[in-house]
Amino acid sequence: MDYAAVPEDFAELSELRAARERMSPGKQLEHIRSAAPHLRNRILASGKLGCVRSFDMATFPYPTRFGLGGAASSPAPYLMMRNRMQLVETTSAGRKIRVLINPSDPERSQAAPFFAQQVERYGAFVSRRVLSTMHGSVSSHLQAAGVAPESIDYVVFDHLHVQDLRGLLGSEDGTRALLPKAKLITQVEELQTLACLHPLQVPWYVADALRGVDTHKIIALRGDYLIGAGLALVRTPGHTTGNHTPVLHTDRGLWTISENGISVDAYAPMHSNIPGLRRYARDSGAEVILNANSREHSLEQYNSMI
Repeated sequence: MDYAAVPEDFAELSELRAARERMSPGKQLEHIRSAAPHLRNRILASGKLGCVRSFDMATFPYPTRFGLGGAASSPAPYLMMRNRMQLVETTSAGRKIRVLINPSDPERSQAAPFFAQQVERYGAFVSRRVLSTMHGSVSSHLQAAGVAPESIDYVVFDHLHVQDLRGLLGSEDGTRALLPKAKLITQVEELQTLACLHPLQVPWYVADALRGVDTHKIIALRGDYLIGAGLALVRTPGHTTGNHTPVLHTDRGLWTISENGISVDAYAPMHSNIPGLRRYARDSGAEVILNANSREHSLEQYNSMI
């Protein structure tokens, strides 16, 4: 596929490359523990972001057994997951870059079979208006922030579950691009997944997510990159094969955005007040709690969270 070239001012990060070449998951984890601090230091040394703003997009029910990997003792079948979008401003080689991270379109996401089945089970009104809350759209949040859609350079999702990119990027079917100058940055493995979905992946993807989208609006990465001062994309396979994690360096420290784990509790279960998580972590020896709706590579997902 003829995708857009990786921009010359994107800097490749090699700190975790050797860890990924280790065949044994245990050896990989050992190497990650020693190499990850070097990656952290390099991202910190790249500088800080000029701006980060977060916007609530949608709150929706998500099966507890998936989100907390079967570790929670609550009988509640669902937890409420809140999707947020980040507007990030950075600089690279003297140019200002604006990036939208996880700018989901809740209406288009309804085409994913997981959400379509919820509508079938509970009805459109209950599933979309009672169980779910829409907090705003990409366009309404940009307008409130005083940011023109045509000023967005890149769009990044940590992975492409339930995403339909045609509304953001436009397509040959006549769909007008909300972000006319933006390019999608993703890992090549995520594009390969979309090109031929496995039956166990089908519930979580919009099959036509990129149908008719100009391939020159897509940057397919193969590895970890600095996108600008204080912004990195680090491959974190597991939840999906092509998962990567945006890393943000701000005045308040270093932040990561990933659905490998859905909350702070998933990364620090021994400090969690969610019933069952501390006991599960203590009894199993697990340091993290996986988001387990699509266990494509569970051991790699654990290592990625570490």
